[in-house]
Amino acid sequence: MSGILQVRDAIRDFLRRYDEIITPLFRFIAAWLMFWSINKLYGYSDLFDRSIVIFLLSVICALVSGAVATLIGCIVIIFSAFFVSKEIGIVTFLLFMIIYFMYMRMFPRCGWILFFVPIMYIFKLTYAIPLVVAIFAGASGMVPVAFGILLYKYAGCVSELNDMLSSAADKDEIDVYTYLIDNVLKNKEILMLAIVFALVILVTFFIYKLPFDYSWYVAIGVGGLCNILFAMVCGVYLDVNVPGGALVAGTIVGIIIGVLVTMCKRLVDFSRKEVVQFEDDDYYYYVKAIPKYNVSAKKKTVKKVTSTKTNQK
Repeated sequence: MSGILQVRDAIRDFLRRYDEIITPLFRFIAAWLMFWSINKLYGYSDLFDRSIVIFLLSVICALVSGAVATLIGCIVIIFSAFFVSKEIGIVTFLLFMIIYFMYMRMFPRCGWILFFVPIMYIFKLTYAIPLVVAIFAGASGMVPVAFGILLYKYAGCVSELNDMLSSAADKDEIDVYTYLIDNVLKNKEILMLAIVFALVILVTFFIYKLPFDYSWYVAIGVGGLCNILFAMVCGVYLDVNVPGGALVAGTIVGIIIGVLVTMCKRLVDFSRKEVVQFEDDDYYYYVKAIPKYNVSAKKKTVKKVTSTKTNQK
């Protein structure tokens, strides 16, 4: 245990000491991943396919707030969608307006989830999403997770439409709006994942906040079991194929990430728990105090050296 604490405290002290450099660097890496995933899903513009453009946009995102960085990512997707067709560009613009007014305007700090979901999709870790979001964002992450799923599935439909429009002799024969409605809004997989992930986030976050010992770790474990159970039940009920290997692997990865994050945030000694009760003129107070594990500072021994002078007569 002491070894883990020493490593954790060393990393934490290092991050605090060089916060002015490390924080923009982390933001740059996150922004680069965001634009990389956008090019992977919506890479229809040669402008945003250039490394120098992605680098400059990532630098800008590293220097601004998360909400502004998310807005820049949305603008890049809208701009790229217009390269497929005017109709798809309009639909994409309206989609992001709905996302903005329904959620991002009220909860700008959770905007990162919108692009985190497609990145996890690309890395085949779809079913790790609800556990990670529950730990970092809590119940407020349910809606952006649903929008992130929609954004990823929408990219697949845009890709199919791009192939159809490229090979069609008469592009006017293809009803873009009807195709998008039938393949996105009526997609059972989107509905199934949105329901399952919302339920898992709620269960995990609810147990996470309960005041009993080891509730944080119990919440992650129960959330992982619910993730598998809810996905299988909803998949059967909605007639959606749920890949068992991806489900189990993603859940295990989500549990590992949740445990590691919880250990870094709060590692406490429940064996030394104390419950204190006191009162004043208006209230009774019941306080439960649980000490954190800390690495005991090494005691330094100071040896005092004194010099004596002998006076010779």
